Amino acid sequence: MKLVKSLLLGSAAGLVAVAGASAADLGVKKPTAVEYVKTCPTYGAGFFVVPGTTSCLKIVGRVRADYIFNNDLTRAADKNTFRARGYIGYDHRTATEYGLLRTYIRGFIGRDNNAAYAPVIEYAFIQFGGLTVGRVTPVWEHGWSWTFNGGGGLGVHSDISYVNSIGYTASFGGGFSATIALDDNRERRTAITGGGGYGGQAMPDIVGKLAYDASWGSAYLAGAVHQLRTVSPLVSTKYGWAISGGVKFQLPMLAKGSNLWLNAAYADGASSYTGFGGTTIGGFALATSDAVVVGTSLRTTRTWTIGGGVQVYFMPTVWAGIVAGYGQHDATGAANTIRSAEVIGTVGWTPVAGFLIGGEVGYRNVSASAGVIPAGTQKDNFFGRLRFQRDF
Repeated sequence: MKLVKSLLLGSAAGLVAVAGASAADLGVKKPTAVEYVKTCPTYGAGFFVVPGTTSCLKIVGRVRADYIFNNDLTRAADKNTFRARGYIGYDHRTATEYGLLRTYIRGFIGRDNNAAYAPVIEYAFIQFGGLTVGRVTPVWEHGWSWTFNGGGGLGVHSDISYVNSIGYTASFGGGFSATIALDDNRERRTAITGGGGYGGQAMPDIVGKLAYDASWGSAYLAGAVHQLRTVSPLVSTKYGWAISGGVKFQLPMLAKGSNLWLNAAYADGASSYTGFGGTTIGGFALATSDAVVVGTSLRTTRTWTIGGGVQVYFMPTVWAGIVAGYGQHDATGAANTIRSAEVIGTVGWTPVAGFLIGGEVGYRNVSASAGVIPAGTQKDNFFGRLRFQRDF
C-alpha cells in the first residue's frame, strides 16, 4: 500500500513539473500599450497626428442635394433638375524647416436627374512654402461670391472654378501679398473664328495678382496674358490680356459676418476671364469668341463686366444676400455685340455646424444681334434652387 501511494505521489509531482515547464517554454505575451490617435490642434479642428509620423491629416467630405428650377427657353431642356453629389478628400500637412508642406485633394461624383457623370477632381495640389502646384482655384478669382448658382459671364466672376497651375505667393507683411502663376492655356480658351480655330498650346497663361487683407476688408488687382495661336501657320500669333480689380468691406455695424463687395474686369482677346467663355442663357448657347481671323491676322474680342453683392447676417446662423452683374461682349464684325445682366437673391440657414439649408431665386437677361439667339431679340430666364449641404 505504501508502495502504491509513493508511486501515485511521484507521478503527480512529475506531471506538475512537466506542466510548469511547458508553461514556461510557451511564455505568456504581455499586453502592449494602446496607441491612441492624437489630435493636431495646430491646424484646426478635425486634424489628427498620423501614427508613427509628425504629419497631421484631416478627412474632408461633403454631401450636396439640390432641386433646381430653370425656365429654359427650349423644349428639349429640362425645366427642373434633381442633383446629388458626394465629395471626398483629405488635407495632409507636415511642418518642415522650409515651411509648411501640404497635400490636398478633393473630388466628387454625382447624378443629375437620370444622368450620372464621371468623377470630377476639383482640387489636387501640393503646397511647399509659397509654392503651389496642381489643380487649384484660379489665382484670378476673388472668391467673394456666395451664391449657389455661381453666375458667370455677368460680372460675378470668370467662368472656370478650377485650373491646372504652378504658382508662387510671396507675403510681404502688413496684409500685402503677390502671386504669379502659369495656368493651363486650354482651360481659358473660348473660340477663334476662322484659321482652323485654336492650335496646340505653345505657351501657358501668365497670371499675376496683388492682394491686401485688413480688418476692414480686402482688395485686389489681377492681370493675365493669354496666347492666341491658330492651326493655320499663315495666321499671325497674337496675345490677349485681361485685368480685374475689386474691393470687399466688412460690415460689423450690421452684424458679424456681413459684407459688401464690388469688382470689375476687362479683357481683350481673353473672354473667359470676364465670364464669356461659353455662356448659356435659358438653354441658348451664346456664340462667344476670343478672336476672329481677318485675312492673315487676328482681331480680338473685347469684353467687360461689373458686379457686386451684399450679404447680411440676421443672426449667427441665418443670412441673406443679393448679387448683381452686367457684362458686354464685342466681337469683330457688324452687329456682333452680346449684352447680359443677372441678379440673384440668396438665403441660408446653418442649424448646426457644417449643415446648410439654403435657397435662391434669380433672373438673367441677354440681348444679342448675332449667334444662336435670333438677331435683334432678347431672352429672359428665371431660375431657382433649393440646397441641402453637409460638410465634414
